[in-house]
Amino acid sequence: MQHQPRWLTKGLSVVTLVAALIAAPLLATPAQAAPRAIVVWVSAEYQVAAQALFAKGYKKRAIDVQAHDMSAITADLQNADPANAPDIVLIDGGRVGELAANALIAPVEITSETSRNQSKIAISTFRVADSLFGMPMQRQNLALVTNADLIPNAPKTFEKLSTLALKTVAVGKADIAFAVPQGIEGDAYATYPLFAGLGGFAFGTTGSGSYNPKKIGIDNKRFVKNQGQINRWNKSGLINSSVTAEEARNAFTSGRAPFWLAGPEEITTLRTMNFRYRITQVPAIVKGIYAAPLMKSIGFAVTSFAKVHKVLPASRDIVTNKITTTKAQKTFYKNSPYVGLPANSRAAAASPDRVLLAFGSAALGASAYPNISEWGQVSQALSGAWRDSTRGGDAIRSRESFAAARAQAVAALTPAPVETPIIP
Repeated sequence: MQHQPRWLTKGLSVVTLVAALIAAPLLATPAQAAPRAIVVWVSAEYQVAAQALFAKGYKKRAIDVQAHDMSAITADLQNADPANAPDIVLIDGGRVGELAANALIAPVEITSETSRNQSKIAISTFRVADSLFGMPMQRQNLALVTNADLIPNAPKTFEKLSTLALKTVAVGKADIAFAVPQGIEGDAYATYPLFAGLGGFAFGTTGSGSYNPKKIGIDNKRFVKNQGQINRWNKSGLINSSVTAEEARNAFTSGRAPFWLAGPEEITTLRTMNFRYRITQVPAIVKGIYAAPLMKSIGFAVTSFAKVHKVLPASRDIVTNKITTTKAQKTFYKNSPYVGLPANSRAAAASPDRVLLAFGSAALGASAYPNISEWGQVSQALSGAWRDSTRGGDAIRSRESFAAARAQAVAALTPAPVETPIIP
């Protein structure tokens, strides 16, 4: 009788032994946890748009879109528990400088191809000094809205606009010649196309295209040469700083103003009009100078916490590549409540909203809405100069009001001298 080998006759059978050997490593290795989700903070109204944008996650990592009150985002990030802090945030372009100055968002880099496919001005809303701190998703700007029933043919120059506007008031067809919203505080944003059209600018720029806070353009030589027109607009009644945003809207929508400076957020209002209207850029005031608006934007930025969470490369890739494609920007735009064209040029061109496209076409020569902290002081001074020089009979001459505004801004932005202590 032939004997079986001892290793088969003792212990487990061959089949059982093999099964045990195969199963052993599986039983010994703990289940691998899924990678941490990339956390994105957005205001509640943008949660649906962001969830649609990030529905497929990033490679094998989920993207967790969380609603957050973004009104105090700087303080919230400064005080955030790192364990619960976001990796990416959706912010207004005007907040970029503040967040970058506090090292709360991280710089990113984009390829030349990505740059070519986006609005360059919108990209600039996320640029500070020599660095880019995010990418825009949507953009918007002011445009000239004309009552086409009152003004059948679009004026080709601002002088013609002025003549037509004043005539409608003179013959009793309008109450306000040009509905430029200002009010008691003034409005540097609303008056910026007129300011730019006379040769003014808020700040000079650096070689990289970001704003240089040391070069203030409120009262530059070219503007000084042309600013006398403001006095004529005030004397004729073409522009009056007592007109508030609500009064400007009511005058135009009631058919009692031939021209209105407004943004695309007024599209819903415009669609209720019972008269024809036209949307264009403000015509040239001075030959060779665009009467160009400021461009605002919203977009995504990578926070400093992405590095802590070891997802910095992934977060940067999402912001610079995933969200900048035509498809991604179409998806966000379709679900977003923000009234503005996609920053991606192809996605913008595909918009079915012809009125919004008309607003976008009015941005020729536009400047990025200033995202640096110095804009607060410059904006206040500029608003005051327009208010004071267009307030009717007791207006201050433009030469004095804008010179004073520049001095005010420079003084506010000049650091106080450090006193050297006297050592006895």
